[in-house]
Amino acid sequence: MHKRKGFTLIELLVVIAIIALLMAILMPALQRAKKQVWGILCRSKLNQYGLAGRMYLDDNEGSFPYSFTWLYKDGGTGCRWHDPSKNLDSNPELGGAMWHYLKDKDIHLCQEFDVVARMMSCPSCRGRTIPVEPQYSYEMNSYLNGDAWGAVPAQYRTNMENVRKESQVKNPARVFFFSEENPFAISGLSGAAVNDNNLRSTPPGNTDCFATYHRAPGGDLEKGYANASFVDGHVEEVSAHPRPNTFILSWPSGPPIPEW
Repeated sequence: MHKRKGFTLIELLVVIAIIALLMAILMPALQRAKKQVWGILCRSKLNQYGLAGRMYLDDNEGSFPYSFTWLYKDGGTGCRWHDPSKNLDSNPELGGAMWHYLKDKDIHLCQEFDVVARMMSCPSCRGRTIPVEPQYSYEMNSYLNGDAWGAVPAQYRTNMENVRKESQVKNPARVFFFSEENPFAISGLSGAAVNDNNLRSTPPGNTDCFATYHRAPGGDLEKGYANASFVDGHVEEVSAHPRPNTFILSWPSGPPIPEW
């Protein structure tokens, strides 16, 4: 009796074609599932930032850290967010006011931000090129004990310059404490990309604004969403669109919301 010794070439090609077809069907679903997991993890990390912020406020009589030195004591400029030589785990002496509450926690980098940021070319930071190896992806609202009021027209500055404490925030559930910014500028919305750990926003939308890379429709990274941890401690999804939205959720003094 003649025994069959193996598959024919045609049979192997059919099997390969079926596997390729199944992969083509499954890969988009797997990619979506992976990004959903990333989104959940990023929100969870922001929740931990919110808890750290709560501990800082409790330990400092309700006063916010200065928003320009909350993470790095020298302000974190010069693209520190992707400079491994300035990693705070390795260089804790560079840590700012809140680093004591955040150290030893693996919560500083959103995986989706990491992927998006590595798509960039190596930027020049104060005259030197630093490879994009993201270290940190979360920023503090610069209207909470910060310097953002310096960009506000004089008629709106009366109360802003003195916002130092949680008790001065009119609606803690609608003012963000920490959030995410893009590593790239948004066409027609923001001419700025993340360059430190301090988020300053203005109504025209041509300065810092919320990130847009989460749940980006059709893969358009300028149309998606960000996550934000609010002063009251809750975390929710936020949008940079329409243009004033980042500013509205930045402004701690309550209505009327300035426009200029």
